[in-house]
Amino acid sequence: MERVGQLLVRDVCGATSVDGSGGDGAQDLRQDGPDGLTIFEIKSFTRRLTSGQKRQIASSCQRAIELHQPRRWVLVIPLNHSPAELAWFDRLRAKFPDVALEWYGQDWLDGRIAGREDLISYVEGAQYKLLRRAKQHGMERAALTSGADLVARMDDLLELGATISPYWTWRSGDTPWGPANIFTAQRPEAPAEDPVQLTPLFSFPADDPEAQATFERLRQTLRVGGDVQIPGRFIDELRLTAASEATQRLLGEPTQQVAELRLVSIPNATGMPLHCSLVLERQDDQQGVSLPFTFTERVSGSHGTTLTGTDASGLLQGQLLFEDDGKRADGRFTMNLAPVAGSFPHDALPAVRLLGACAAGDTLRLRRGPVSLASFLAGAEMPDGLAGLLELVAALEVVQDHLGALIPIPAEPLSDEDAHDLLTLARALSGQRARLRYPGLDLAIRPGQVRSFLDAVTRTPGALYGVPDSGFTLTLDGHEHQVPGLAFWAPNVQLSNQAELESVAAAGGSEAVASFTSPDGLFVIRAVEDPGPQYQPVGEAVAGRRSVGPAGDQPRTASLSTG
Repeated sequence: MERVGQLLVRDVCGATSVDGSGGDGAQDLRQDGPDGLTIFEIKSFTRRLTSGQKRQIASSCQRAIELHQPRRWVLVIPLNHSPAELAWFDRLRAKFPDVALEWYGQDWLDGRIAGREDLISYVEGAQYKLLRRAKQHGMERAALTSGADLVARMDDLLELGATISPYWTWRSGDTPWGPANIFTAQRPEAPAEDPVQLTPLFSFPADDPEAQATFERLRQTLRVGGDVQIPGRFIDELRLTAASEATQRLLGEPTQQVAELRLVSIPNATGMPLHCSLVLERQDDQQGVSLPFTFTERVSGSHGTTLTGTDASGLLQGQLLFEDDGKRADGRFTMNLAPVAGSFPHDALPAVRLLGACAAGDTLRLRRGPVSLASFLAGAEMPDGLAGLLELVAALEVVQDHLGALIPIPAEPLSDEDAHDLLTLARALSGQRARLRYPGLDLAIRPGQVRSFLDAVTRTPGALYGVPDSGFTLTLDGHEHQVPGLAFWAPNVQLSNQAELESVAAAGGSEAVASFTSPDGLFVIRAVEDPGPQYQPVGEAVAGRRSVGPAGDQPRTASLSTG
């Protein structure tokens, strides 16, 4: 498509192509006219632009303006812009107000290519020529009347396509990387008798960090296998050469320009999957961590092999590289944690726990039963934020187990208040006394019960114990979960607004709120059937089960809640 675009721009606009073999200087074509210089940038993107493609276009535009100071810069692309793409292009225009930026899309190309049989044939390639040949032999149907007609016509063309070369043909089909036209051998001896060679010529400027990073990924893929994508700006040309003239016609031009090149190593399934264990051995005599790990794919390159796999949840992803350059063998194992949002805490916790426990200097060992396959020294501390994630996932698993229901890990980050509530509830459910995030407690007194409430409350500091009617509320991703089986408790609690309540009672008021505070804080504990005889019930003055006891009294069982 880029070559066709160049032909059209040359013919219609009088532009001149720039030889890109040594780098085109950010100008596919240029036209020097009386009103100034116009630079044309040709792109072959046919689907909605990705962020990476937009960056590529913007980078080409900026380089062209900085290097050549044109009056106009024109993007030629077989795609009519969407409203969002137009808005993005308008923002690009605003960055360069002294240069006229234009978008020549699919409509512009269609209007210029209409009637140009030579270009239509070039675009359609062999299929277009075959269709004309089929029509000459009476094989072309005048109209498609059914799906059977469509299939028959396609079969006819494919059969004719197979006659271009006796060794190779093109087939359309699905691949692990999406739909594609697949260059396919028609007979087993094709690679030996009619070999095809693909030779890309790259250019990676030493002063371009992205170029050097791409080069390093390419180098590693060639040496130990993998998958690498190389942007077109680093590809001078792609040479496709065949041993026979017939196969060369099938391939097309021996030298081609490409917008992107992806090199993918073909996996070797021998011995896969490989089930083993990932064992973390702590250097400080702390308890180690282990989990099952399965390698599912192996690829190789010129100097080594790469194995990739995951734990049972699929969240912990690992890559094992072995490289041998003939002088020394080297290996490394890297781990990555996929986003855990939406997964369940019991699935994510083993992986998060292992990563959270790993520290620089620890030993990471791959075992298959009693056999150690490889061992590595951990070279880095755990990433920032992982400790907090471990704490939250572990707490969520405790709450999930208590409720007996699946609770996915929230997609949205928890607020400080919600995170504190989750950790507090988990500690209480684990048998600890957990401090709430507020220092006091307000209780609504039932209408007409202010006097009976005051008569039941002791005048000296005591311990307050109460069980919410519907449990404690925990909010995750906007959903409220009621957590039962917990109670609030506070030592040395005192009624802080007694004088106010006395006035309400004396005036015969019907509604009031009792406020309790404690210098020692308010806690959540596990609820008990009976807090003990030393507690005096408040009665029906307030909703739920609430008691006040003498100073220093504590429930016999401690637990946790949010309040």
